[in-house]
Amino acid sequence: MADSYHWRDDGIKAVDPYEDWLLDTGAGYGFPFGPPNEAHCYTGTEASENFIAGDENPDAIYPKLYRPDGKQPSFRPFVLREGSVGRGGAAGQGNIVDQGKNTGGQESIAGCASKNSEDGTSGIKRRIGVPLRAASVNQSYEPGMTTNPVVSSSAKVVVGVIDDGIAIANRRFQSELGSARIDFAWVQDGDALSGSNVAFGREYTKADIDDALAEHTDALGATNEAALYRALGLVDSLKVMPNSLDGKTAHGTHVLDLAAGADYENTSSDVLEEDRIITVQVPAAVTWDTSGMGLDSFILAGVHYILDRADRIAPKLPVVINFSYGLFGGPHDGTSLLEKAIDEIVTARNDRVAPTSVVLPSGNHHLLRSHAVMSDADFKIDGAGGSAGTTDCFCDLPWRVQPNDRTSSYLEIWMPKSDYQDGDIEVEVIPPTTDNILPQRLSGVVNSAVVLNRGSRAVARLSYDRHTPLSEEDECGRFMVVLAPTEVRTDTAEHLNPLKSVPNGLWTVRVIKRSGKTLSEPIHVRIQRDASPFGYPALGRQSYFDDTAYQLYDREGKLEVEDNHSIVKRAGSSNGLATGTVPIVVASHVEATGRAAVYSGYQTTGTGLPEHSKTPFVSAESDRSPVVRGVQASGVNSGVLVTLDGTSVAAPIITRAVANAYKAGVATSPVDELQAQAIAIEATRQAKGYFAPLDTNRQGVGRFPKDEIYGS
Repeated sequence: MADSYHWRDDGIKAVDPYEDWLLDTGAGYGFPFGPPNEAHCYTGTEASENFIAGDENPDAIYPKLYRPDGKQPSFRPFVLREGSVGRGGAAGQGNIVDQGKNTGGQESIAGCASKNSEDGTSGIKRRIGVPLRAASVNQSYEPGMTTNPVVSSSAKVVVGVIDDGIAIANRRFQSELGSARIDFAWVQDGDALSGSNVAFGREYTKADIDDALAEHTDALGATNEAALYRALGLVDSLKVMPNSLDGKTAHGTHVLDLAAGADYENTSSDVLEEDRIITVQVPAAVTWDTSGMGLDSFILAGVHYILDRADRIAPKLPVVINFSYGLFGGPHDGTSLLEKAIDEIVTARNDRVAPTSVVLPSGNHHLLRSHAVMSDADFKIDGAGGSAGTTDCFCDLPWRVQPNDRTSSYLEIWMPKSDYQDGDIEVEVIPPTTDNILPQRLSGVVNSAVVLNRGSRAVARLSYDRHTPLSEEDECGRFMVVLAPTEVRTDTAEHLNPLKSVPNGLWTVRVIKRSGKTLSEPIHVRIQRDASPFGYPALGRQSYFDDTAYQLYDREGKLEVEDNHSIVKRAGSSNGLATGTVPIVVASHVEATGRAAVYSGYQTTGTGLPEHSKTPFVSAESDRSPVVRGVQASGVNSGVLVTLDGTSVAAPIITRAVANAYKAGVATSPVDELQAQAIAIEATRQAKGYFAPLDTNRQGVGRFPKDEIYGS
């Protein structure tokens, strides 16, 4: 008998729809590796404008937080102790259902709901993230633990890289044979060691790396790097997660080489010793997961770690941090939790310690049809008396969900911040008609949600919440539509209530505007990333807006890179983590022509978004020519060159430029120096005459080559 489809109320749960789906209503679908098959602990991030002493969760372990002004940061990552999350609930955490054991999504969670301290002065907002293997959690960790300083009189700058798959033994990161320039390396999902100086994962110091190099390097100077990584636990074939270093190419190694790699055979060790390196390798589960749910806590913990360890290398060293990660979703106005946290901590160090910068890519989804913008002119009256009624206006979003997609799909609808009240907008989900599923409508009642069940299994969820990462001034209404995979695993142990797939095809998301309501700002709609990153098995297939008015090709048959009258927009398809006030955002271009790479994203401020969220600031080479794609840098093993493209490889080129500027003694912000260099580079390009003019919207103040200007 075929499963019947029906909608039901999902009740009031946590204040984050990703958490509601991944850990409760849609438990079992969410993370690409499936329900954890070993003991695990949940991670998360909490925020408060006024943390007070004693309000820490007793079931949580907090990493070392960097406090340049001695104050408690407004954002802090944590990991819950083993066994503190489950059907019994945890102190201050509510009832969080074991992942993969939910029998239909009836039990609720409150993991990120606000929690007030006893005196009522500290409203804490918690968000639960992805699970981490219990073996990676240091249950006895105390934040007061310290690492002996690595006093370096020659150090002039610290380059920090947060990424995946960082080959710490590669010779590009040594000052001479057997002497690493990496002073600290934190592998966040490594096996924890007793007495470790990190709350979770494993830390490797320069001494650890140098000892491993000595042990695995023979008399002729050849290092068995594969054996070294196995000995250090960085490659383990028994782990469920992919081993990023067990191959030819790793994203983090390529990025680090572009940011700080050097050849010690052609450069003196004294010069190389000036550039110190600190790396953070995020868990493979976070890199693989497409929701972005677990990214905040691990990247934030990584930023604190890099700044703390930089001060242990030498006092008041300039620091530049690169993390070539991005999200499609988010508010894109600088108010997401991670953006606010980075703005706060980097500004504090800039003001009180030493120059500090963060470099981010602008994103690669310019042409992926993941962004739509709706203004008043896009709404029409339903004169036929359909589901939207004859007095309301509506605008349809045609959402193409692909077959064989083994990950959940997420669509966010962001309400205007001004002149908008909850209930001014309603959303209706109209599934593909071939499956005889009725549409479902939801009004803007805060924390309301409805679920589409297939039999006893939830396969879709429509919710409305107020996105409030910290303060009320950042509040923004958000509708969220989540779809289960269109192809599900059959190898799970949930035989009593197996996973069910959602129909693929053209889903219609109808946005309904109350009669007489005028939008002073547009509504932004964003589809979250759904493709596996480089080096990981492909599970997801990217969904997209399939609007007939959208032009794929120009008159010459080339990919169209400019917008037309379609509600689906290329402008604004930028990295959702890169709209804060602090980061230097880097786009990418084709060096031979000077044109922006077709995938390089950007955001303007002409659609109701704040001025500081405009991207990018500058562009760097990501492709050598239209036919020679990508840029070369080191593979996993020393001496191996590989080619990768994308704004992820453009960002570290600017990271290197910022580090060089700091070494040259520029002021706190390197922005002026980058702009001056960009002007000089553009003058050279103009003199050559065959480069496309600078596109300031997509390329910022100028275009940096990887090595030298094309044709020099």
